[in-house]
Amino acid sequence: MASGDRAPRRVVDVGCGTGRLLAQLHERLPDAELVGVDPSAGMVAQARTRLGQQSRVRIEVTPASALPLEDRSVDAVVTTISFHHWDDQPASLGEISRVLRDGGRLLVADLLAIGLAGQLAARFGRRHGHGYRTEEELGGLFRAAGFTQWSRRRLFGPASPLYLVDARVSASATGARSA
Repeated sequence: MASGDRAPRRVVDVGCGTGRLLAQLHERLPDAELVGVDPSAGMVAQARTRLGQQSRVRIEVTPASALPLEDRSVDAVVTTISFHHWDDQPASLGEISRVLRDGGRLLVADLLAIGLAGQLAARFGRRHGHGYRTEEELGGLFRAAGFTQWSRRRLFGPASPLYLVDARVSASATGARSA
């Protein structure tokens, strides 16, 4: 994201937790406004402590399904190891699609129910989250939310259930995005 043709002006970290990724983004994207959201007040308090009073960083307690942002105001949304915890993945992806500018990116790094390790995580990891998705389920969620393209790649080797999904919205999806 930071090495693309055009650096993002506004980035949102959904499920920001303690703010570790926000702190890295703060260093790597010196001109970007950063927004972190997490439903846990305790996590948000830790993130605020970690980042101090940085003028380019705003951190709020809110779920992914209720982003406190204007329509089409965000260049990129990132989320790391939180997607499977989201209470309402369809509504949350719809919110992300709503706030992304045309051509905006959603980067999801998370466990997916793909391959043996992913299927085991989905079956036995329910206490740790309920939203482990197969590739087919994920594609259906993205299409319904107005994402026009997505790709995935496995992180950390062939047996890992961790994937990076890169999803995009475009002007051609305006009808689907305004629903």
